[in-house]
Amino acid sequence: MVISGLAGVLLALVLLPVVALAGLTVKGSADAFLDLPANLTVPPLPQASRILDAKGNVIGYLRGEQDRQIIPLDRIPTVLRQAVIDIEDSRFYEHTGLDYRGLLRAYVSNQESGAVTQGGSTLTQQYVKNVLLQAATSREEKEAATEQTVRRKLREARYALYLEEHLSKDQILERYLNIAYFGDGAYGVETAAKHYFNVEVDQLTLPQAAMLAGLVKNPTAYNPVLHPQAAMSRRDVVLERMHELGHISDEQLRQIRGTPVVLNRPPQAADPCQLSSVPFFCAYVRRTLLADERFGATQADRERLLFEGGLTIRTTLDPVAQAAAQNAANTVVPPGNRVAVGVAMLQPGTGNVLALAVNREYGPSADGQPPERTTDFVHTKQIIPLEEASFSPGSTFKVFTLAAALEKGLPLNTTYYSPACYHSDVFHNPDTDDNGHQSQGDCYGNADPNEAGLYSMTTATWDSVNTYYIQLAEKVGLRNTAEMARRLGVSSCRVQDQSESLRCPGGGIGPVDGAAVLGTNEISTMDLATAYATLANHGVRCDPRPFESITQRVGSTDRPVPYSAPEPCRQVLGTQIADTVTSVLEGVILHGTGVPNAQIGRPAAGKTGTAEGFSTASFAGYIPQLATAVTLADPRSPTTYPLRNVLGNQVVYGGGLPAQVWARAMRGTADGLGLPVAPMPSPDDTQPHPAKKTLPDVVGLDLSLAQQRLTSQGFRVTVQEIWSPFSKGTVLAMNPGGNQEVDEGSEVVLMVSQGFVLRSAESDEGGTPTRLGDGRRSARADPGTAGSGRVRGSGRSGAG
Repeated sequence: MVISGLAGVLLALVLLPVVALAGLTVKGSADAFLDLPANLTVPPLPQASRILDAKGNVIGYLRGEQDRQIIPLDRIPTVLRQAVIDIEDSRFYEHTGLDYRGLLRAYVSNQESGAVTQGGSTLTQQYVKNVLLQAATSREEKEAATEQTVRRKLREARYALYLEEHLSKDQILERYLNIAYFGDGAYGVETAAKHYFNVEVDQLTLPQAAMLAGLVKNPTAYNPVLHPQAAMSRRDVVLERMHELGHISDEQLRQIRGTPVVLNRPPQAADPCQLSSVPFFCAYVRRTLLADERFGATQADRERLLFEGGLTIRTTLDPVAQAAAQNAANTVVPPGNRVAVGVAMLQPGTGNVLALAVNREYGPSADGQPPERTTDFVHTKQIIPLEEASFSPGSTFKVFTLAAALEKGLPLNTTYYSPACYHSDVFHNPDTDDNGHQSQGDCYGNADPNEAGLYSMTTATWDSVNTYYIQLAEKVGLRNTAEMARRLGVSSCRVQDQSESLRCPGGGIGPVDGAAVLGTNEISTMDLATAYATLANHGVRCDPRPFESITQRVGSTDRPVPYSAPEPCRQVLGTQIADTVTSVLEGVILHGTGVPNAQIGRPAAGKTGTAEGFSTASFAGYIPQLATAVTLADPRSPTTYPLRNVLGNQVVYGGGLPAQVWARAMRGTADGLGLPVAPMPSPDDTQPHPAKKTLPDVVGLDLSLAQQRLTSQGFRVTVQEIWSPFSKGTVLAMNPGGNQEVDEGSEVVLMVSQGFVLRSAESDEGGTPTRLGDGRRSARADPGTAGSGRVRGSGRSGAG
């Protein structure tokens, strides 16, 4: 108490000019000092959160207004400690929180000037001031922490004495060096060392340490970025003081004094994810945590914890997988192309997000325009694999109808004749073709009209036959397809029941929305990877899992931070059904639209997808240990800027560039991780098994009536015209003959009269015969002559 009373008297003497003006006495100031609370509450210091990959490598930081990393004193080099102590408080290790010799010196100086020009402030007092400023939450509290008043000085001294009684000198110094502001947004010595010199604090040289020590007095005036000359002069003052106290030699002072301050600042960015080695994944982590209410009750709470909590966020990102995915995206579609590539890779069985890649640099567009209007095709801040509104999955979506059909009990040899143009009596039929023109057929078409024929569930999947899948969906039901997509892992509102997704742009899936079967409803690439990973995992779904753990350093202990972990993996599809789907999808790569680009030198399953009008193109596939989805589109607007004339490709199919990206990413990851070739279900080879049907006898009928009768029952028609005395257009014969059992969808050849021929006199001498009628000759009548076969919803899914 005696020491505290003496301290109060000395402070009052130092501040005598102010005390007198305030009408106070020295004794009154000392009494006020003793009445102040002694216990100082020190709030946790804001510091940046670290993001680690699965191997423990730092891949990024998330920071708020105060960029800080707290480090122990044993990592702070002696040269920096000495420089700070020499210039700020050379008797630090000798006084008890108040430097009475300094106070008396300040008293004399203040008496001579008639004002408070010196305060005798120690490092302990400066630390108290910083703590009070840090604890201030309102403007009034911040002003009180910095105002030039007797009460503030007395309060700082009171707290300083308390700290000196309860902490060691080294503890106080460590805390001071971690809380101090070094200008230009850098708090604490570790961040300051990296900010100005791009080195860890323990690598600082003498001139660097002296410059940082000089910043403490006035971080703005001596900021070397803005005021290099002032920073140099202040550094030299620090060096001279160190020399005066015998802590550096004459030679050291001579070599450094007067030399320019040399900075080595790392790249700066307003968005810390822009400086991450995996910026899109960094942004994904940030977005996921800020949306998680278990991470914090309010948005402000979550932001404070994430940006100021000093968290260690260990993620599931695998550096080998990430490098392979990024290399694949950048190699196949180099950055700067208008087309964006998104890659999402998951680990079946865990849901671990192994890679998230985009063929662009993370950052704002150079022209400052939003994504839909920018001409900068190098930069973007969109996390493309997560943006569900940007991409239609095309025929990669057919896998959900396939799984739903198998679950319903339909066999793989379910056979339909699939014409080039199929008019549905169950679903709404499209009325425009792939180019947006009015369709003459009001029907669903295939990517290639030549795909018309008999297909099983297996072969229709290999060749991605739209008109087969529309017929299959008529049998299965659209709601069952949508429900299967949701079960396997598609979270997009666009696959919800239409009646339950009124707030979803574009709506969900209705009972007659046949085009949805062909993948017109947007989902994210991450959702696509999740669903295919569920198939790879024998029907057990594991939601995407980007985090291994999140901890916060409290004292010397790392404490887990609660966050919304995914639900436990669960069986959502029967194992046999999931494996049957896999056996079919293997054929896509071996025999179908994935040939040859999706072949990776080991058994794999996958599906191509090309959305209507070539707006997007996709490939999703897997081996037992990896599932990857790839999507290509122009993010400005996939429908306005379709995938035409891209890297020499007139149009882009899912089996083209997307399959190439997928194969590169899968091979690079499997080889880089040394994954063994794991067994998969045997590839299925189920061929069409047409039912028998009685062939109508159309001999003697007019061609148009005969065609209508045959095609309405699923038969294909070929016409051969011959000269005859019968009326033009009359069916003279048919092969096979009518009224017999033939395979459903069989081809029927009709011999049709072209009319009678008269020969003129000249014809006897080699002239040409004169035909009766118009004499048109048709080589083959397309069974879909009622329409173009290229209509909205055709999807071209998986073609090429």
